[in-house]
Amino acid sequence: MIDLDRSASNSLYRQLYEQLRSAILNGQLSAGTHIPATRAMAGQLGVARNTVLAAVEQLAAEGFLEAKQGSGTVVSARLAPELTRAARTSPVRKWQAPALSRAGEALASIRRDSEPGEAPRPFMPGIPDLDAFPRDIWARLLRRASQRLDAASAAYGEMAGVESLRRNLSEHLREARGVNAEPEQIIVTSSAQAALDLLARGLTNAGDRVWIEDPGYLGARAAFLGAGASLVPMAVDEHGLDPGASRTPPRLIYVTPSHQYPTGRLMPLARRLEVLECAERHDACIIEDDYDSEFQFQGRPVAALQGLDRGGRVIYVGTFSKILQPGIRVGYIVAPPGLAEPLARMQRNTGQVVSASVQFALADFIADGHLRAHVRRMCALYQERQRVLLHALGSHFGDRVCVEVPAGGMQFITSFDKGFDDVEAARKLGAAGIVARPVSQYYLGADKKQGFLTGFAGYPESAINRAVERMAKVLGS
Repeated sequence: MIDLDRSASNSLYRQLYEQLRSAILNGQLSAGTHIPATRAMAGQLGVARNTVLAAVEQLAAEGFLEAKQGSGTVVSARLAPELTRAARTSPVRKWQAPALSRAGEALASIRRDSEPGEAPRPFMPGIPDLDAFPRDIWARLLRRASQRLDAASAAYGEMAGVESLRRNLSEHLREARGVNAEPEQIIVTSSAQAALDLLARGLTNAGDRVWIEDPGYLGARAAFLGAGASLVPMAVDEHGLDPGASRTPPRLIYVTPSHQYPTGRLMPLARRLEVLECAERHDACIIEDDYDSEFQFQGRPVAALQGLDRGGRVIYVGTFSKILQPGIRVGYIVAPPGLAEPLARMQRNTGQVVSASVQFALADFIADGHLRAHVRRMCALYQERQRVLLHALGSHFGDRVCVEVPAGGMQFITSFDKGFDDVEAARKLGAAGIVARPVSQYYLGADKKQGFLTGFAGYPESAINRAVERMAKVLGS
């Protein structure tokens, strides 16, 4: 009754084990039935004795077989009768998966800027130029890092981040972003999203009010909803989040002041001071998400909001996904001194930590000047791609299209004339192979603007021009 298929992907040992187990459960081999000696069975089946031995030993370990003194191996009499009887007579009842929790439903309902397994193509936002990443340098640094791992780092190590990365990152942030960050204030996470999730769970209780930009980043919305927070949509004007737009006192304020997401607007100094004063008045803390602020096309990047904070209530979140590539999976938190240690303990219990080898390599990437040089090259490249996209849109659509051009970043909002349905248009463009993220999905309030969040950073000029040409054919120029 054993039929082994040598061309199957399953090993012979696995096939033999599964067929014997099935025969026992189906009642073909009842309790007390003798199993041939392993040597004899191997000869009958034409396989190595070790193959049979491994299958028999596994079945014995699981309680299907047992060795009888002087009788060899038999089917165990200790198997519960209902187990084999049910297997013979009862149809298999499929398990009904339970409904998600309310938080789970909220998380699952939010569609992010990219879907799992979705290949980057124009005009997917948030994608850097993956081909421009210095792979040879990174591979060399990774090899060096893996060779110098000590016992502590190769085990669990410092869960909040290796010391050299936190030290080099703190120096980089002080110089490039004006962030007041000591190494012990930095917590290295597996992404900016992991950082937001950690902060949402650590700082909000169910029902706590969180001010969130409207329109705003869907990942932040997901993190706070997942923590059970009550979201208060805050209108975004030409200066970013308007703290006077609500009289509801918040527990927490989430902002993207350097490049508001998705509009790309810069929050000027007066508005930044207003937000800080508002947080102090309500005894709230601020999460500053600084996702792609180093890509500034004119002049130096504006210093972070955290650097203006004298009260220690701004928590700074950053990522290397936009600067380098998402696959590196490194983000970080700069926490006020009183929060750094408890957040680090929280992170340890989430398991969302980054490989020590990657952290050591990234520490050297920063210290050796590669990060600064890469950002400089990408700024020039992305500025040119922004120019190419603007020219292509103007050539094909004329005054039908309106773009509020940001001073930097990796995407902008493309708006069309009145009567435009961005969800329906995105569906048509998707069928033509073009990624178009409807701007309306970034709004929580009723007053939803229409348009597309249009990414340009990760795509060569030829791909941008071809995609705009196809877009014009689908939408009509």
